[in-house]
Formats: sequence, C-alpha cells, structure tokens
Amino acid sequence: CGYDQQSPQPTPVSATDGLMGLGNGKSSISSQLKEQGLVRNVIGHCISGQGGVGYLFFGDELVPSTGVTWIPMHRNPA
Repeated sequence: CGYDQQSPQPTPVSATDGLMGLGNGKSSISSQLKEQGLVRNVIGHCISGQGGVGYLFFGDELVPSTGVTWIPMHRNPA
C-alpha cells in the first residue's frame, strides 16, 4: 500500500507514486474513463477523522451541490 511512505534519502523516491492509478497522466484511471466517455476527468475523496469512514469517487456524479472545495491537480508540462 502507499500509506505514509518515507525514504531515508534526502529526496524521497516516488516508485509507488500513482500505485492506484490516481495520478494525472494518460494512464490514470480517471483519464482512461474520460477517454471512453464514461465520466468527466474528476476524482473526489473525503477523509474522515475520529475513526469515521471516507469515500473515493470517479467522475462528477456524486459531487454535492454545497460544501465542496476544489483544488486542481498539478499538471505536468509534457
């Protein structure tokens, strides 16, 4: 799993970065679903504290009408 990754090197190695396909490249899950016309290129998540549950969704079908803060992903210049 890619939880709390640490590296003894001065610059962390990101060998498992995008392990679940959640990156912003053409091979990411959301990019592939968008290419097939199934969803918009959107990933959403809610992380709950105090032992609560969270969720992860693809596309914009589950986006609530209020209480959402959008933060754009960094785009590679390639």
